[in-house]
Amino acid sequence: MELSNRIIAFLFAALSALLLFRGQETADQGKEHGIWRGELTTVTAKGGMLSTENGNFWVSDRSLAPLSLRGDSLLVIGYRSAMFISPFSIRLKTSGSFFSSVRRRYRERLFATISDPVARGLTGGLIMGLRGLIPENTAHAFKCSGTSHLLALSGLHTGIIALVLLFAARFIFGKGIFSGLVAVLGIVLFVTLSGGRASTVRAGIMASFVVLWMIFRGGKLHLLTVWWTALLLSLIFLPGTLEDRGAQMSYGAVLSLIIFGRNIKGRHSAFFSPLYAGVVVTVSLAPLMISIYNGFSWLGPIATVVSLPFMLTVMAMGVLSSLGITWMNVLLEPVSHLWVTILELFNHPPVSIPQYVLYPLWGVFLLSLRVFSRWNGFNKRFR
Repeated sequence: MELSNRIIAFLFAALSALLLFRGQETADQGKEHGIWRGELTTVTAKGGMLSTENGNFWVSDRSLAPLSLRGDSLLVIGYRSAMFISPFSIRLKTSGSFFSSVRRRYRERLFATISDPVARGLTGGLIMGLRGLIPENTAHAFKCSGTSHLLALSGLHTGIIALVLLFAARFIFGKGIFSGLVAVLGIVLFVTLSGGRASTVRAGIMASFVVLWMIFRGGKLHLLTVWWTALLLSLIFLPGTLEDRGAQMSYGAVLSLIIFGRNIKGRHSAFFSPLYAGVVVTVSLAPLMISIYNGFSWLGPIATVVSLPFMLTVMAMGVLSSLGITWMNVLLEPVSHLWVTILELFNHPPVSIPQYVLYPLWGVFLLSLRVFSRWNGFNKRFR
């Protein structure tokens, strides 16, 4: 279905609004000593993001990684500079929810079955969103190569899980309605167990929508309708979605692929299709990436394509190893270290462009991507 010019113009405006939207991180960007109380929304090897009544603050404390999970509560006494808190004392209250308990048991299972910290961290991060298990040097390699998005559970991971669940359900129960409903239930369970971040919720809604469409309707699916459905449901059930940086990147990336996406055919399509998708997302999200990370990686699309086979391999072997097939570690550990070593070859300082140069270039590149993605239609129309 070809989108009309009015819809395209509106989508350009929506994409721009997503990228230029600035959620208020804190109400006051000054410096002070104080007490902060809130819930952890992100946990990494360096600390965690604390959501409080006065905004979001980054608590710099490496001891949080092995102890806490997303959803746990913190009482922090410390010194704040802008949005960064250097804690003097921390009181942790673990979440008592069923899903948090499952995630905590799975983390303990990973420590019991995978001894190598890199392999354990990548498995926990890719399967259950346990980013606190990822060693700092490993996370740095992903960040400097423009592939950090692979460690944040989103559409790619959820899509892989959805395909595996659908295939398994059809293999066991056949191709009926029951198989699809089992797959959707599995997708919902995965999204909940992985912490229910806004980006994962978006991916789960879209994946479930696609599966249900295949069961009850069939035929070509209008992805823009699915995108809007996911956004509206997220806004209803997850207030503050648009202020979440991860949600902004997730929704912006999918919208850019809908607008500028193109299936590249030919012998090397397995390489060029994901490469082109990476270029589309990198260009489309450049303003947002610069505002968050003070730059973006121009090698990110290539590093992402190179990483995909490693990512799938680590996910598969990590699951088997955590299930007790420990001989998988013989393969999992060298593959994990090889992946990180290759990513280090792509490391470079982030590219940053002044705003007065960035936005004109951004508009030109977006227009060029649109023409390229719909070249056959333009060619037939004007020749």
